[in-house]
Amino acid sequence: MNWWGGNKTFKFDKLVTAWVTRGNNGYQGTIGVGDVAGVNAKQLNNLHRNNLQIRVEGDSIVIGVKRTDITDKMKMNVIAAVGSNQQWNDDLPNAGSAAIDLSRTTPGVREIDVGRNNLELLKEYKTLGDRDHPVIAKMGSGKQTLILIPGMYSGTKSFDSFIDRNETQYKIFLVTPPGINGTPSRAMPARGTSFSELSWTRGLERDILNLIRKEKLTKPIIVAERQPGAQAAIELAIEHSDQIGGVVLVGTNLVQSFFSPKDPTRKTPLALSDRAGFVDESWAAKWFKYVTPETWKNGDLAKQLLSVDPARAQTAWDELESALLEIKVRYLCEFWASDVTRDFDKLKVPVLALLPGFDEKFFADPANAFAKPAFLDSWEMLVPKNPQLELLRIPNARMLVLDDQPKLADETMARFIERISKLQKGQ
Repeated sequence: MNWWGGNKTFKFDKLVTAWVTRGNNGYQGTIGVGDVAGVNAKQLNNLHRNNLQIRVEGDSIVIGVKRTDITDKMKMNVIAAVGSNQQWNDDLPNAGSAAIDLSRTTPGVREIDVGRNNLELLKEYKTLGDRDHPVIAKMGSGKQTLILIPGMYSGTKSFDSFIDRNETQYKIFLVTPPGINGTPSRAMPARGTSFSELSWTRGLERDILNLIRKEKLTKPIIVAERQPGAQAAIELAIEHSDQIGGVVLVGTNLVQSFFSPKDPTRKTPLALSDRAGFVDESWAAKWFKYVTPETWKNGDLAKQLLSVDPARAQTAWDELESALLEIKVRYLCEFWASDVTRDFDKLKVPVLALLPGFDEKFFADPANAFAKPAFLDSWEMLVPKNPQLELLRIPNARMLVLDDQPKLADETMARFIERISKLQKGQ
């Protein structure tokens, strides 16, 4: 039957109900499972009564029910709704259903622990001081200066081979964003600070500008891999074009649009002005704050996205997942709360994006469905509007583009950098 709330776009055939009040002996009221006949007769638990486990911890509510009390199948679609008395709230139904496949169980998936707080660092964790610079390595003997910035989803060795191949061609500064690859992070912002303020990302921008000034670098090229480095590089290209010569983005995905929870059809994109509140109040406060490390790893970036070489992909995945969960949550939520593309029309320096081309076999796997819209389609929609932006799809490469296709990546970057050098010389 159709849902009786404001959202009429979906149907259900079983209803799990916990319409309760809390008493001395736990929760009491209408508890159980009903079918369409029971719901029509206003007997919401006509199939099973008092068969649910109800658990409330903090602002989380967990309802436990045996699968066999709902269906004899191993796959089902589930939609939740909450409310008070006889008034249901459509916010959760509007978000759509969640597919559950119990034939492919993964330990730890969809677990939260309300005893955790991933939005704060442990008291004993030693942070990087506000005036201290992050870990910076200097190498190379070439004339053109590059500032390399590994991403949160890169691993510790993502630039190693590139540096080995190009030490004589470039002067290189490798800037590691605080908190990744075993380095200390900055202190968390004051409680209540919106992720949209990009506190850590903009701290990285200051680190890069301080490096440029300290070393008296003349318009270096920034080469960045994914968040937070990519976001920092793009903002610098827009706000400080007098300080940098250009930007190369390697295997970088753009933030995808969210659907507005106010639109039950899920067709209206969430406005940027509403994105911050959505991330702060929903994703961060209700999920990422409590998510367990096991659940994070099970739902995080899949290894096959990293490299065409399974061994390289596994090594990078192990390295990037070794970072503290609190640090990964901070950087990821800042990424989701931002949209650097909104100011792309203000770009004043050339930007080259090396896009992982993947391959048809990769795209044919439903587990990789998000890769094409995130890593390719979103970029290609920007090109007509941004004359400073150049895209090159690197075939048979994944996120670690510089390792998967080193010759093509190096040659493309060299041509781009040479073009910028000629522009700077007025040729």
